[in-house]
Amino acid sequence: MPQVKLREKGQVTIPAELLQEWSKKNQVSINDSMEARLSNGVLMLIPQKRHATKRSLMSFAGTGKGLWGNTPAEVDASLKESRGAWER
Repeated sequence: MPQVKLREKGQVTIPAELLQEWSKKNQVSINDSMEARLSNGVLMLIPQKRHATKRSLMSFAGTGKGLWGNTPAEVDASLKESRGAWER
């Protein structure tokens, strides 16, 4: 797990591999403003543009298509298989 060091003026450098992954997902760019939150001892950096974009619930429609199968029979078989794996 990458580690960072807190500098005298409160500065922290985000490790390159984390920054690359974060920016690949279009969640952050250089010079973006961040909201800093402290919750239960965990410091969170939240890009401000995340708050600016409100998406409709319908924008998520179809995101799970084909996840459990493409036909009703495939979906049923997948659910039965998953349920069979549950501990009792």
